[in-house]
Amino acid sequence: FLHYLDEGWTIFIVSDHGLLVTEELPPVLGDPFGVNAKLMYDLGYTGLFKDENGDLTKKIDWANTRAIAARGNHIWINLKGRNKYGIVEPEDKYALEEQIINDLYNYRDQYGNRVVSIVLRNKDAAVLGMSGPECGDILFFMEEGFNIIHMDSLSTQHGYFDTSVSPIFVACGPGIKEGFTTDRVIRQVDVAPTI
Repeated sequence: FLHYLDEGWTIFIVSDHGLLVTEELPPVLGDPFGVNAKLMYDLGYTGLFKDENGDLTKKIDWANTRAIAARGNHIWINLKGRNKYGIVEPEDKYALEEQIINDLYNYRDQYGNRVVSIVLRNKDAAVLGMSGPECGDILFFMEEGFNIIHMDSLSTQHGYFDTSVSPIFVACGPGIKEGFTTDRVIRQVDVAPTI
């Protein structure tokens, strides 16, 4: 693409996001690909069936599930009228969210470390650009060191081996300051309108 610069084009090179490496595998809470039910089971929110030996299976017992931590950093209330197997009455949703938020803030790992940095209701997560019907009823962000890949951490955090979610932004050509670098945050949502 370099020949386009000689022809007067302006070129932008951007990336979606970086990735975090974690020390905790499997993750304590959240999962980049599916459901991580163990912590929510331990806290009494997600029901799991047991096998003939009394060991937990990966099959969810919806009749005993009030909330579930699904892909990424979203927790869904198993709400009557919205979810196929919903058991939580809509009028009980707010109080249940409050209970889950308190339990997540109070949860400690085996070494006494707090695992969750921020927990918000869907409506409150709008300040972070995450709310609406496609997001969970509760959104959480893991404490630095417990973050998994990208969706469960704040953009300022680092993972193991100093990994981060920082993306790439390079621009060159007419209208771009030559040799200029910045540590300023460049918001991805501004890239398309800028171009």
